[in-house]
Amino acid sequence: MGLIIKNARIYENRKLSGKKSILVEGNKIVKIDHNFSDENKHKILDISGRILIPGLIDCHTHLYQTFGRGLMDDLHITKWLEIIWQFPHLFSEEALYYSTLLGAMEAIKSGTTAVGELLGESAEDPIIQGLMDSGIRAVVGKMENDYPEGENTPVKSTQDCLNDSKQFFNRWHGKYDDRLKVKFSFAGLPACTDILIKKLIKLAKEFGVGIHTHAAEGRESTNQVRKRFNKGEISALNELGALGSSTQLAHVIWVDNEEIKLLAQTGTSVIHCPYTNCKVTDGISPMYKMQKAGVNITIGCDGGASSSNYDILSEARLGSMLQKVFSMDENIFNALSVYDMLTINGARALNLEAEIGRIKEGYKADMIVLEYPTSKILSEDVFVNNFIYSCSGNEVVRDVIIDGQLIVNNHNFVYINEDNILNNAREIFLKEKGKLIAI
Repeated sequence: MGLIIKNARIYENRKLSGKKSILVEGNKIVKIDHNFSDENKHKILDISGRILIPGLIDCHTHLYQTFGRGLMDDLHITKWLEIIWQFPHLFSEEALYYSTLLGAMEAIKSGTTAVGELLGESAEDPIIQGLMDSGIRAVVGKMENDYPEGENTPVKSTQDCLNDSKQFFNRWHGKYDDRLKVKFSFAGLPACTDILIKKLIKLAKEFGVGIHTHAAEGRESTNQVRKRFNKGEISALNELGALGSSTQLAHVIWVDNEEIKLLAQTGTSVIHCPYTNCKVTDGISPMYKMQKAGVNITIGCDGGASSSNYDILSEARLGSMLQKVFSMDENIFNALSVYDMLTINGARALNLEAEIGRIKEGYKADMIVLEYPTSKILSEDVFVNNFIYSCSGNEVVRDVIIDGQLIVNNHNFVYINEDNILNNAREIFLKEKGKLIAI
């Protein structure tokens, strides 16, 4: 038995279709048509003319940091980093599970169906379990580092980093019916030796996956890289072989024009995380220059401990507004381009371009149903503009389908008892939060 989504106004080719039906079997979109003769053989979700779009893609998250929200505010990036290195070691495995699950649930209800999650040096089982129990799709990396970026940076040997990365890949890649994939990751060039990065890149190529890391995020750390390598961070990563179409770089703030050319030439994806960049005073990334250069730009909510936000739609809107005023060009980050950043660009960055990011026969059934009409989306001719510039995910996302499963229906989780999760999470948070406050 499959799932038929009836009376859907599908956003495709820059316009809304008439009412159509979509047949989902297993985790894939099998057929898109006006009606099906064998409806009685399938479950029916009649969305009554509401808008159906691909699920939104958050390319850079640390969902396990949700319990850090509110406890690490008003700190500069340098001080914030000293604390975040310790974060995973201050909480129990149960706390890490609920911290991750709560963050993932928040992301899903605001329209996110896939994330690029990075884990620190922490207990991986509860974090992976929290992600998968939420129903979300995840491409996960375990950040490795073998060089002291700051006073509190935990450092492992290069060989231990490589062994752990390989073990992590072998253990998790392709699990949960392929809803979980793995990319290789390092914390960032300021916290890694060139040997580690070169060998992780070699592993990524050997296993046919990509790289996900932070790059050129803080001015001070980027300057440290310049002293070590006698060049900018992006230039150094390029020299090490880290740039390419399978690589996604988060933040990318302290870059020059020549480095932007390198990003475009190599097909590297960048992830704009404006809430974090503003809140921990990273700086404002010149993403508008990257857009003009043809770089694949995506959006990321980062972690609750830094951004305080898992609504990818709000993140994208802030990113658009910042780039408009930074460039003083009203055409930069327009609504259509930002919509692409949340869908097809994100799929490309996660190296899932042939699987998600579109509503298309043969693609994975990752879709969201939007309320329509609403006070903010009164007619289809202003749909994309108002969706990007006016809406928040929580208010406009009605239903969420991930991997062919109806995860959220009429704003409520289908398989998860939200009240129980919230109550359990709050009890554990109140018991354990003092460990972080005490730092």
